[in-house]
Amino acid sequence: MKVIGINGSARKGWNTETLVKKALEGAADAGAEVELIELYAEPRKGCLECFACKRKGIDTGGLCAIKDNLRPILEKAYNADVVIIGSPNFFGYPSAMARAFIERFLYPLTSYMIEDGKQKRILGKRIIPAGIIFTMNSDENYYKMGGYGTTLGATRSNLEYILGYAEQYNSYNTLQFKDYSVMNADLFNPVAKRIQHEKQFPKDEVACYEMGKHLVAKAVEMNRE
Repeated sequence: MKVIGINGSARKGWNTETLVKKALEGAADAGAEVELIELYAEPRKGCLECFACKRKGIDTGGLCAIKDNLRPILEKAYNADVVIIGSPNFFGYPSAMARAFIERFLYPLTSYMIEDGKQKRILGKRIIPAGIIFTMNSDENYYKMGGYGTTLGATRSNLEYILGYAEQYNSYNTLQFKDYSVMNADLFNPVAKRIQHEKQFPKDEVACYEMGKHLVAKAVEMNRE
């Protein structure tokens, strides 16, 4: 059992990476081999719309045809039993690097063909349970007011439709800076932010740990012949 964790945040050691690591910890405690991948370690390109994965006579094996520095990560995700993606919420969408990964992971697995009267499934009967963890400076009320449930929820829906199963966890009202006094950010109360972080973030860590464990169980359950 192999579980891949994707950190789609440029910041190491902060909210997103911490929660992805917690999910991997849960997966490891459930018996899986785990690996963390830092997307921002190098620049990554999104889908180039070459359509090689849709051309007649070309079999890309469910992988993006572009052989660049994202390709090895895509191969690992394709061959994994579970994929867990973490990203900050950038105006209602995953980060650019997380989006690049998701585009190039899912599009080659999306068939434009009909089989037995319905859309063909590239993965066949195989299910790759996925977890998507979003961290955000906004609180839950602003999440709803800004329509983020629709835009971020679409990412989860696409993961589920193409991979077969997906879970989403939102970490709200995160502590964004170590020192608010050096930032142009008087919209926020740094004391309240820190209190919120100390109270809520440990609960987020527990929830993501449990997500990792649960996704391993789902991989076993859903791929049992």
